[in-house]
Amino acid sequence: MNILREKQQTITLGTRSSALARTQTEWVASLLREQLPSLQINVKLVQTTGDIKQDIPFQQVEAKGMFVKEIEQALLEGSIDAGVHSLKDMPSELPNRLIISAIPRREDPRDALITYGNISLDDLPIGSKIGTSSPRRQAQLHHLRPDLIIEELRGNLDTRLKKLDDGKYNGILLAAAGLNRLGLSHRISQFLPTETFVPAAGQGALAIETRKNDEYMTSLLTALNHSETAASVSAERAFLRALGGGCSLPAGAYAYCTGDTIHLVTMLASSSSSHVYYEELSGQVQRGEEFGKKAATLLQQRIRL
Repeated sequence: MNILREKQQTITLGTRSSALARTQTEWVASLLREQLPSLQINVKLVQTTGDIKQDIPFQQVEAKGMFVKEIEQALLEGSIDAGVHSLKDMPSELPNRLIISAIPRREDPRDALITYGNISLDDLPIGSKIGTSSPRRQAQLHHLRPDLIIEELRGNLDTRLKKLDDGKYNGILLAAAGLNRLGLSHRISQFLPTETFVPAAGQGALAIETRKNDEYMTSLLTALNHSETAASVSAERAFLRALGGGCSLPAGAYAYCTGDTIHLVTMLASSSSSHVYYEELSGQVQRGEEFGKKAATLLQQRIRL
C-alpha cells in the first residue's frame, strides 16, 4: 500500500516569521499540494535567535544555527513535521536525529547590490557607505573596493531596504533569491558574478528538514528534491564542513553541474579579512564532496603561507 495513502493527511511545516520565510514555505506547500491535493498543510511560525537579536552584530551573537535552532527543536519535540529553511542559514552539521529530506530547484544564487540610481559596484563613489553583516560579503567587498565604508546591517529584507531608502547607506548587499521570491527583483542595481563574488554555500536553495525516522515525510518530500541542486549544494556544504564553520565564516562556495561534470568555485578570507583567496575545481559530479574538502584544504594552506 502507498505510504502516502495510509498515513496522516495533515502536516505542519515550521518556518521563521519573516515575509520571505513565509513566502518560501507557501511555495513548498504548493508543491506538496500538487503532489497530494487532499493534503492539509498547517504552517507554524517560529521565532529564532537570529530573529530576536536583530540589533546585535553577528560577531556578538552565537551565530552557528542562529536561524534554525528553534525550528529544529520544534521538529525534535514533534510540534512540526518538517522545517523549511534557507539552506545557507543551516550549519554544515545537523543534529543526529534530523536529516534534509529534500532540496528543491535552486533560485538565483548570486548576491545583489542595491543602490540609489542603479549605480554599479565599480561606479560607486569613493567612501560610499555599504551595509552588510555577512563576514563573507564584507571580505569580498573590501577585496574588490577597499575604498568603500562597510557598516553593519541587520534585520529582515524589508527592514534592510527601508534603511537604504531612509538614506542610512549608499548601497546594501542582499541575496538575489530573496528579492526574486518577494517580487522585488526590480530593486536590484547589479547582480554580482559568482566567479568574483562567491555566494554563501547553499545560497538560493531551500532545505526541508525532517526527523530521520519519519518515513512518511521522507516519502512525501522525495518528489520535491532536485538532484542537480542537491549535488551542487552537497559539494558546497562539504567545503564549509571541512572548514568547520557555519554562516558566520568569511567563506563562500558555489557549484553548478553541466552534464556529468560539477564545477566548484570557493573563497576564504583570512581572519582579519585582509586577504581573500579563491580556488576552482571541476570533475565528475559524484566527486563533488571530495572537491569541496579538497578546496578547503588548499585554501587553508594558502592562508597559512
